[in-house]
Amino acid sequence: MAGQQVIMSVRAATDMLVLAMAVALMLMCSSTAVEATLEYDFYSSSCPQVENLVYQEISKAYWNDSTVAPGILRISFHDCFNQGCDASVLVKGNTTERAAVQNSQLHGFEAINAAKWAVEQSCPGVVSCADILQYAARDTVKLTKGLGWSVPAGRRDGLVSLASDPPLNLPPSTFTAEELIANFAAKGLSAEQMVILSGSHTIGVTHCLQLQDRIFGTIDPTMPKDLLAELQATCPTNLTTTPLVIDRHTVDQFDTQYFSNIASGYGLMTSDQTLYADPATRPFVEANLQQGVFDSNFAAAMVSMSWISVKTGSEGEIRHHCEYFNGN
Repeated sequence: MAGQQVIMSVRAATDMLVLAMAVALMLMCSSTAVEATLEYDFYSSSCPQVENLVYQEISKAYWNDSTVAPGILRISFHDCFNQGCDASVLVKGNTTERAAVQNSQLHGFEAINAAKWAVEQSCPGVVSCADILQYAARDTVKLTKGLGWSVPAGRRDGLVSLASDPPLNLPPSTFTAEELIANFAAKGLSAEQMVILSGSHTIGVTHCLQLQDRIFGTIDPTMPKDLLAELQATCPTNLTTTPLVIDRHTVDQFDTQYFSNIASGYGLMTSDQTLYADPATRPFVEANLQQGVFDSNFAAAMVSMSWISVKTGSEGEIRHHCEYFNGN
């Protein structure tokens, strides 16, 4: 009898342990699901006009200066690849991400600030800068005749922004396709998504410094002679600050010209031309030569990127001003 009681007690204890572990696992999964959730209609009740307000401000900024479009699109990429899509790149300071040399050419911050101010007048303390940045990135594509997309929202603004992060996370212009694939894979993005997102260069610019491995010192023998001559004339030194249009044909239009350029050997940076030179990524370049395919692919890839390490629920904060942590 005593032996049976011992066995029953052990079984009861085991059952309780199994139940406790199951409950803990359930709570952990439930918590993770809540924390990782973004919603397409997140502000439908709290700030239903937010997307219109952001679009109005980004439109005004764009029609005053068209370079705002590639500027904001680049900001969104630099934001998501450091600390996740949490508006950490927007924070001013000598030790924040904006102070890193990789972010020295970023611009469009004033447009984001204007959008945040407009939203705050209507819905104070409700909409994060992280969400405003993602809405604005979408709007820049629409303004340049690209296809828009629905933006899932509910991000919170991060509490950390470090100048030491961009050098560790942002791919340099000298990266090969293999290195780019690894860099994007570390953020949960595929090789195909990497190529598609590189298509944002269709409205972008670069600078002479980013071509240092192609036209200075050792000359890249694969570069067409007419392009080499043109670039060397524009860039007498690698410190020349003249902006270089990456698309070279339709810089203000979100189209497939970027892919056409690199397919014909006229990509500017190594990180561009390598996408066609490498057999692993060439098929993705060729697939996106079709405008309709590129439009839908880019929209889907931007949504995927916008989920990188998002902060939701009680994480982070809703900043009062995008360039400063609350309390500063």
